Amino acid sequence: MKLISLVLLFLAGIVWSCSEKENISYSQKIDFDWQFHQGDVENGQNPDLNTSDWRLLDLPHDWSIEGTYSLEHGSDWQSGFLPTGIGWYRKTLNWDPSWKNRRIKIHFEGVYLNSDVWINGVHLGHRPNGYIGFEYDLTDYLRKGENIVAVRVDQSKPLTGRWHTGSGIYRHVWLKTSGSVYVDNWGVSFTASNISTEKSDYEVTVDVLNKSDKDDQVQVTALLFDKDGSQVANLNETLKVASKGIQTVNLLGDISKPDLWSPETPVLYTLKTRISKGEQVLDESEMKVGFRKIEFSAAFGFKLNGKVTKLKGVCDHHTAGAVGAAVPDDVLLYRLRLLKEMGCNAIRTAHNPFSPSFYNICDSIGLMVMNEFLDGWDTEKAEHDYGLYFEEWWQKDGIDFIKRDRNHPSVVIWSIGNEVINPTREVQKQLVDLFHQFDPTRPVTQGGHDPTRDMTEENLHVQLDVKGFNGDGEEKGMLEKFHALEPSMPIVCTEVPHTYQTRGLYRTKTHWRRRDFPAMWEIGKWDGTLRGLEESLFPIPDLKSPEVFTEEKCSTYYINGEEKSIDIIKPYQYNLYYQSSYDNASVRSSARMAWQRTRDLDYVIGQFRWGSFDYLGESNDWPSRFANFGVIDICGFPKDHFYLYQSMWTEKPMVHILPHWTHPGKEGKKIPVVVYTNCDEVELFLNGESLGTKKYADEQLVWLVPYEPGMIKAIAKKNSKLAAGDKQITAGPPAKIELIPDKEKVYANRTDVVHVSVDITDENGIFCPMANNVVEFEMTGPARIIGVDNGDPLDLSAYKTNVRRAFRGKIMLLVQATDEEGDISIRAKSEGLEEMEVKLVSFK
Repeated sequence: MKLISLVLLFLAGIVWSCSEKENISYSQKIDFDWQFHQGDVENGQNPDLNTSDWRLLDLPHDWSIEGTYSLEHGSDWQSGFLPTGIGWYRKTLNWDPSWKNRRIKIHFEGVYLNSDVWINGVHLGHRPNGYIGFEYDLTDYLRKGENIVAVRVDQSKPLTGRWHTGSGIYRHVWLKTSGSVYVDNWGVSFTASNISTEKSDYEVTVDVLNKSDKDDQVQVTALLFDKDGSQVANLNETLKVASKGIQTVNLLGDISKPDLWSPETPVLYTLKTRISKGEQVLDESEMKVGFRKIEFSAAFGFKLNGKVTKLKGVCDHHTAGAVGAAVPDDVLLYRLRLLKEMGCNAIRTAHNPFSPSFYNICDSIGLMVMNEFLDGWDTEKAEHDYGLYFEEWWQKDGIDFIKRDRNHPSVVIWSIGNEVINPTREVQKQLVDLFHQFDPTRPVTQGGHDPTRDMTEENLHVQLDVKGFNGDGEEKGMLEKFHALEPSMPIVCTEVPHTYQTRGLYRTKTHWRRRDFPAMWEIGKWDGTLRGLEESLFPIPDLKSPEVFTEEKCSTYYINGEEKSIDIIKPYQYNLYYQSSYDNASVRSSARMAWQRTRDLDYVIGQFRWGSFDYLGESNDWPSRFANFGVIDICGFPKDHFYLYQSMWTEKPMVHILPHWTHPGKEGKKIPVVVYTNCDEVELFLNGESLGTKKYADEQLVWLVPYEPGMIKAIAKKNSKLAAGDKQITAGPPAKIELIPDKEKVYANRTDVVHVSVDITDENGIFCPMANNVVEFEMTGPARIIGVDNGDPLDLSAYKTNVRRAFRGKIMLLVQATDEEGDISIRAKSEGLEEMEVKLVSFK
């Protein structure tokens, strides 16, 4: 609870500067009480426009996730079948007398897509990129009384991404005040060098703007505080700044015995940067920084603070299931803590800059980041994507991206693209040079194929610092081939492996995507074979043949609770939408083999598996809303792969047994029971009788067990001592609902979120893994439902509702506090099941 409180305090909505001098600067979130209209409005920027019928809401906001799934929206299997369009936002800023003689700026962390912003009818600017923040100076256009900020968001071309992008002002908005001389947006750079546990040098670079009509002389101060809040350094310099000009100052310092940042010890320092004149502070801001040393080499891979470290990474998209792109900080923290629990130490931001809150949390809890700039470059990958704007905007967006994120200790490597279409050496060099120019401290890589993808000696000449491999990095000999051609360059598996799994579903025969459940780009050539991939992939033997779970075929889907039939035309459609939770549904390699290769090849710095959570979009076509790449489902429920990675990536003793043990009608049939562990040996029991002990030898443990109802249990030992245990128990018919909130108290701040896990159980409280009961939620008190989901890729029901069908026994309910104190009651009911109520408390 202490960690959560510290992180949320770090993400607090207002940053007041603390100084013994008179201070006229602050930054404050202005997320509450925006007006919104979906659809275009003529002269929507007009301050006198009648907006009485506009909706009142809080940011972040994604209007697409509020819509219904349909083939009529113009979006597709990639962007996700949800509505896009045009939306308008307006916010009233009442004149504050303290604003006199100050500069007032508005900062948007992210608006998707093609935003235009006005203040009192005056156009401030246009920004096509939906992932990069931007800032406008309002000062010259403000007036006493009401001031109207208007934002037009144009997502009318729906095919702007290969995943659910969201639509709207989906990140935080800030109001910033300062004197006329102040630090430029993202104008502070913190760089540490000569880092050791004994001493570290550091440099603080500050870009200072002077918006006044005369030259000015100011004091620039950089204060450094340790994790306990004690000041450890004070650097300052007098600076002359010309009228309407910008001046840069470099402040050099050193620190004795710094606490080094790492995933295990994510120690942060606080850097306060102050611009003052006499006794008045004109501008002051603070940020978290860290001291850590990173090294990359083909000889050892990656070192963090002098220690060889493998990146145990996942690829993540910026959305979060039922809330779409408008992800509350509480939801983001919940998800990132899950990944840490799994043993993950790194995240690739696929394939765009994430929210500032994301990097702040990664800094705080210890997750390294491969920070990715773009999906493609100057050729569109989706019909309406950034390729349309690349030539005009890449440099501006790239510089802003680097400046925004360069101070985060969590960011250890940049990526300039992903599986770029028609990549050229010229564009690649421009991007690499830009990143080296504005951040020479971190290496640059690129996801998937680049101009050297042919991997011949004549075509190599790699311009990257670290060579990235996506899917082809899963193939036999591919990494070794590159290393032979370029032995001095380290490799990173930017997207390895690609395995599929649906929570709670199992198949005993191995399924290869190309042969058994083709992706959209493979369907046109599908013939039921691997079409030449046989020699390149790493074999995965069937767990049992013929198939044990023959009933696991999908021919129906749901939309707003109504069951509909899928028109089955091709035989692969029975396998297309759901995949096995054993490690046996893949593109080229099992998850186990992919990690073993990464672990054992010294020149490979790590891997980023595809993916982390299931994500909206890039589906298997209608009526699927997502594919099953995640090790955690779209709700936030871990799949069996979560525990597989935990067995490979963590040291705390653990054991996990699969599948569930509720298989009516399969009595006497042999079921593959798989155990994941990081212990020395495991003994398996069925209804108290030992089925034998198996030694762990870098591979999953498998027993073929004739099914009989009851309890199957795994006991793991380490150094001959009991270390961990797990069990599965046969469930009876569904009888009850269990509600499990992740917290019982919330702040009455309009932002805190409670994750309520909903389990269907039998009369003895045993989880029912096949239950699909429809559950209705009733809530009273100062809170609201912001999303509900079940993890089923074929359930297209609305997210902003109080009813959901369980999928494989589970539902996730997201509840957000209002600004009122009081008791919150959540009641769940379903026909034929015993009702359940849970109570929460909201306080200030």
